[in-house]
Amino acid sequence: MTETDDHADAMPLEFIRECILLGRRWRAKVDEQLKDHGLTAARLTVLYWVNEMPEGTSQRELAEIVGIEGPTLVRQLHALEAQGLLERVPLATDRRAKCIRLTPEGLKKLEGVNRYSIDMSRQFFPKLERRRLPSAIRLAKQAREAIP
Repeated sequence: MTETDDHADAMPLEFIRECILLGRRWRAKVDEQLKDHGLTAARLTVLYWVNEMPEGTSQRELAEIVGIEGPTLVRQLHALEAQGLLERVPLATDRRAKCIRLTPEGLKKLEGVNRYSIDMSRQFFPKLERRRLPSAIRLAKQAREAIP
């Protein structure tokens, strides 16, 4: 194996590390800005996925896509419900199961934060080569999907 092969083999790991570091920095900045709005990046993530997932998605499925344990999700859901940003209502097909959905206030808050996030990305990343972003997004998604 040559030095060139070693470097090529290490590149995926370097890519993953850079994604992790970027994610941590972004999350810290988002947390800093959301503090005044009674949100955190973790709660924002839950709001986002509640809005994106189809109605009838179970809490277990939601916890899996958010990447947290069930009890942690339950604490986040209680907090968001107490803030009036989401609600849990019985499913029409199974009264024991709960449907989680955003309230109008939660949707308004999520839309505002999304606009703010776009502004933040313009501020922090003005020199990103926009034409290269679709391929970077595909690469990140491909890496994420490669991990079972």
